[in-house]
Amino acid sequence: MVGVPGKYKGCNTCRARRVACDNGRPFCKKCTDYGRECGGYERETVFIVGTQEDKGRCSSHPPRNTQGSKKAKGNQTRQAEKLEYIANEPWQPAWMDVISLSSAAGSCRVRFVALQTDLSSAIQTGSPRSPRKNEVTLSLSGVGALDANPTFGSEPFSLKSRCLMHLPPKSDSRQVAGNSSEGVCLFLYEQNYSSGYSNEAPWKISTTQADRIRERGPTAYQSFPEHHFFARVYRPSAIWAALLNRQPTFLCSPEWTVVPWERHPRTPLDDLLDIVVLLPSIFSRADRIVPLDASLSRRMKARDLLSNCVNIERQFDIWYSMVHQRVDESGGPLYWITEGITGAAHAPFPDTFNFPSPLMGLVHVYFSAVLISFHQCVYGLLDAIFESESGSSPGPSMLPELPPGLDLQKYQPAQTRILAENVCRSLDFALQTTGQPDLLAAPLYVVSKFYNGLRRFGEGELERQWCSSFRIRLEAKSREVGSWLQEKKWVETKQFG
Repeated sequence: MVGVPGKYKGCNTCRARRVACDNGRPFCKKCTDYGRECGGYERETVFIVGTQEDKGRCSSHPPRNTQGSKKAKGNQTRQAEKLEYIANEPWQPAWMDVISLSSAAGSCRVRFVALQTDLSSAIQTGSPRSPRKNEVTLSLSGVGALDANPTFGSEPFSLKSRCLMHLPPKSDSRQVAGNSSEGVCLFLYEQNYSSGYSNEAPWKISTTQADRIRERGPTAYQSFPEHHFFARVYRPSAIWAALLNRQPTFLCSPEWTVVPWERHPRTPLDDLLDIVVLLPSIFSRADRIVPLDASLSRRMKARDLLSNCVNIERQFDIWYSMVHQRVDESGGPLYWITEGITGAAHAPFPDTFNFPSPLMGLVHVYFSAVLISFHQCVYGLLDAIFESESGSSPGPSMLPELPPGLDLQKYQPAQTRILAENVCRSLDFALQTTGQPDLLAAPLYVVSKFYNGLRRFGEGELERQWCSSFRIRLEAKSREVGSWLQEKKWVETKQFG
């Protein structure tokens, strides 16, 4: 028996965090990039048993099972039946609707589709006569639009998903690329709309241990299909749940906004969500400050929070100018207006917006919808600052000092109403061009809530009718997508959550 140094398995810091380490010397790059103290390296001594029977296996490992069990052979058979799909380089952004994949069966182009449904009833395993044991069929007859109403519950956000693939016949794959030769990568998922949150490390509390998506860490979402699931399905859903429940989310941590995109290019929507993910904590703090009795202490707390809001508004301005610059370089407009659309479905918004791409339409919807909630929060903080202890507005000599760079006009209700109109004028284009209709449920909830708030002033009746009409169209689109999907044969490739 001989004692030898074991392999390097990462620095002590990365091992404690359960993330991959690059074993850089003298300190690993992952720790230094994120400002963490690298704990250095230690190699455990392992003992080699130098006999021919166990072929020099470490004493800490069981001997090789050369024959193998029936269960292991069965697992190998099932793994052989599953094809591994790899995105072709150069890797495209996750929000590209169509990408090229390679597998042992060859290369093909696949289109991304995602739909919220009840997983237990939607997916049916193949019959015993099916040539592939992992082949499934879909039953999506009862699918409807996602209910985005927040639950305000204490349970954490939860989402489960299954990734299914439908590939075109081999005869079609040799044709010129087109809809007839495209496969489909489908994410079916179900979620709650709660967003309880804790800052504790995942291994310290049972609620976060149950979140398998968070438990895997950001490095697990760098390749297909994990990255596409995270960027297209999980992250937008989790951020909207946090926004509507006004509770922070772990996705605001820097590693969750950087690491999953180390291999894939980013889009304007990814950059937008990096800013949006900061807002739930702002909303949560505002909800604790505004209900307090009018006092100097509340005024100071509101002013401090307003300073943070000014910084976030500045980030939005920088992001929007970069989007404009990117569009200008492409030689086209950010959007254009289609005039003269008549009918009850479009009143009171006959002039709708069109966009150069489905992604830019979704970006515009999300940006305007997020600003509605953000500006309403700022307006509430301003009310708290200007309200004196007597319940009336303070006199000119007692006006509080506001953070520099704050534009009071921007947060007035009239400006917020313009944002709501912009969302409604963009939703029809987004609905027509998206393969994920559930992405529009949360923005629709935001504008519906805004127009419901105008009811007390006797305004917004036509807008409320429009929102109800769009909800019907959204549900119809979900049923249409479901009917199209259940006509195809599917192979399950991954499960998440």
